[in-house]
Amino acid sequence: MELNIFDDCWELTHRFQRLVNDGENIEFEVFCRCWRKMQLQHLFSAQSNHTELISTTLAALHVAKRLSCSRRTNGDIFAASRCQRIAGFYLLYVIYNKQPTHNFVKIEVSPRTWQELTTYAMELRNDSPDRKDTQQVAYMFWRLVQEQAFRFTALDYCQGLDNLVDYDRLETVAGAKRQRQSALIQKQQRPNNVSLTYELEGLQSLDRACQPLCELESAYNAQKLQLAGQVQALPPTHIFGHLREVFTDIQKLLGNEKNPGDEERPTTSASNQLEVRQRVRNKAMYGMEERQPQPQAEELEVELEVSESYQRRMSSATVFQKPLPKDVQREYEMYDYSDDEEDEEEESEITEEEVQELLGT
Repeated sequence: MELNIFDDCWELTHRFQRLVNDGENIEFEVFCRCWRKMQLQHLFSAQSNHTELISTTLAALHVAKRLSCSRRTNGDIFAASRCQRIAGFYLLYVIYNKQPTHNFVKIEVSPRTWQELTTYAMELRNDSPDRKDTQQVAYMFWRLVQEQAFRFTALDYCQGLDNLVDYDRLETVAGAKRQRQSALIQKQQRPNNVSLTYELEGLQSLDRACQPLCELESAYNAQKLQLAGQVQALPPTHIFGHLREVFTDIQKLLGNEKNPGDEERPTTSASNQLEVRQRVRNKAMYGMEERQPQPQAEELEVELEVSESYQRRMSSATVFQKPLPKDVQREYEMYDYSDDEEDEEEESEITEEEVQELLGT
């Protein structure tokens, strides 16, 4: 908020300077005309609490105070004109009397600032005592002193723990922040690997689109050669051929040089995710990895569509599709055979007891 107040106050001063350059007098009436034209009477509007009102008043008084002393808002000295320094006095008087807090906020001045203010006011009275603007500055300065508007401090504003804003470093910090934001925006706009990949894919698509155009250009050149006496009137063109050569050179520079058999290779990779999973399962279950011969592109696409349509999670129905190794199968049969014998013995014992009971009865 303070930066916007700084900008408004400096814009008011610049407009006042332009009117004076156009022939107006350096008088308070002209300053009030610029004030009304910029509608600075709404400077304290839309403030939600007293703290914001105090902050707005302090920021405007800081600009006026520094401008009256021929200094910028950060304290640096610059060659201010008579019009600008007098505009600083006008702004001090207006802001102090227009503040909604009824002269609660005082003009904090250090000994150096007070010395510069009084020295310039005396210079105006000594150099041009009869001018109306000099008399206006003298009257306003005297009124501010009589109303005890100045508060004499060691520094021009509070720089302790309870200070609101560090006015001398406000523009420097804001400029550094804007610089960091601009650097961040430039970094975000800088092409990364993803955008470069998309651009390379776009170049490859343009390269593929040039092929039918090159064939059409060749056929058109062949038809022009058949016309007798039209060699100079209709010379052969090689626009798309040169364009295709440029794309080829770009691919070579990027390390993506195409081989003659690349166009015949299928676009779908054989090492897809489903096949990798299946090979991992085979290696975990059977201790080996079976590789099937690479199918053709159309067959592979059909197989992928079929497998993906009913793919389900691992279960006994999907795992035990292939025969187990011989040693595992042998152990499984031995355990199975022993279990069968125990069941048969139990069944036989039961049947003998039943027979004895039957015979006993």
